[in-house]
Amino acid sequence: MIEEEPKPAVYAPTRKKQVRVGRGFSLEEIKLAGLTLHKAKLLEILIDQRRRTTHPKNVETLKEHLQIPIPLTGIKGIGKATEEELKIAGILDAYDLANADIDTLAEKVPRSKKTLKGWQGEAQKLLKK
Repeated sequence: MIEEEPKPAVYAPTRKKQVRVGRGFSLEEIKLAGLTLHKAKLLEILIDQRRRTTHPKNVETLKEHLQIPIPLTGIKGIGKATEEELKIAGILDAYDLANADIDTLAEKVPRSKKTLKGWQGEAQKLLKK
């Protein structure tokens, strides 16, 4: 299942104000959508640091796209193998990990409670950014 990435709309510099697909979203559009630059990069959102314009349509496009979950590999210390172990245990994304019960998770995943609590803290930080 391939998610379609959001495409920014920009106005071509002509008198007719033609709309075309841009190279990326401006930093201000990312900020207005409630994202940080770090989180936007994690979500693999196209960023055009040269753009200075802000279009409400682009902000809405980003807000709609934000409903996509943050992958577990975006959390510090979790690689592909650990991601698979967590998915088997029922943890599919950072939101699930942030709200998981550590004691129950420790029974399902061969990791220490200290490590799981650390990952849970990282997931909570990511979700607050």
